[in-house]
Amino acid sequence: MGSVTRSQQNNITSPNGNSLAVFVEGLTGVMKVKDVMGNIQPLSDFINSSTLEGTQYSYVAGNGTPTENATELQTAYNLAKTIVGLSATNRFKIIVGTGKYEFVGQFLIDTQYIDFVSLTGDADVEFTNGISVTANNVFLKGLKTSLPFQIDTNLNLLICDTCVGGNQSFGGNTNIIVSGTFTNCVGGIQSFGGSNATSSGIFNNCVAGGASFSLAGGATGIFNNCVAGNSSFGITALGTFNNCVAGTNSLGSGTASGTFNNCVGGNQSFGGVSGGTLTGKLFYCRLTSGTFQTVSGAGRTYYCVDGNGNPNNQ
Repeated sequence: MGSVTRSQQNNITSPNGNSLAVFVEGLTGVMKVKDVMGNIQPLSDFINSSTLEGTQYSYVAGNGTPTENATELQTAYNLAKTIVGLSATNRFKIIVGTGKYEFVGQFLIDTQYIDFVSLTGDADVEFTNGISVTANNVFLKGLKTSLPFQIDTNLNLLICDTCVGGNQSFGGNTNIIVSGTFTNCVGGIQSFGGSNATSSGIFNNCVAGGASFSLAGGATGIFNNCVAGNSSFGITALGTFNNCVAGTNSLGSGTASGTFNNCVGGNQSFGGVSGGTLTGKLFYCRLTSGTFQTVSGAGRTYYCVDGNGNPNNQ
């Protein structure tokens, strides 16, 4: 591989033919080019500093105003939509720089196989007017908004990683199915399947406020290391719950028929409401107040501790 010459610009010989000589100017450290006519210009004059493109990606720097950033991002997205032959195994990635992006209304992610990824991997790509996702097979990393991060129903191939939304995000207080995979994501109250939604996806290390991870619709998915407030993880909990923490009336407060490993709930959790049932299996679970419901059917509690500090093995 060749190297870039560091020299005074007058010492660089003009190239022959249709080519350019590239060098670093010795005094300033600026990379420059010299053409066959002897003209010298900074290399940056020939590069769009805010958008770089490859066959499988483009980069949006986000170093303008929020509205300029939004225009630049939308332009890159529109161009990506024209690519023929995108598929689950032939994807296009838009790498987005840290900054604020202000669209007129929500930013709409509506095309499969075009992914959006923060340059840093952190949740630092901020959409000031919210986000709406209707495309199923997309990967989103590092996107955030203080408004609802809305997703359409039953997007089973959606993957969100390190994304942040406000209240009613990732399937808010609507009658939808929240499928897909969510990892290291944060939402406000009624998120990841709010009060009327069914949470059937995979949720890893996610955090939300109260009435999250489903309530009326049921928590039927896989929940690993997730935290929420009161009335969370379903009135009916049929899924698998590992190391999850919630407030009162949670973790299947009406019907706890799933599998719970090392989970913590408040009073009236795990089927603890009046008339509730505990037919699932609890391993090393704990109540912060109150006592466990009496098991029925195939229900079992193994090495659990109630809110009074008493062991519970049924």
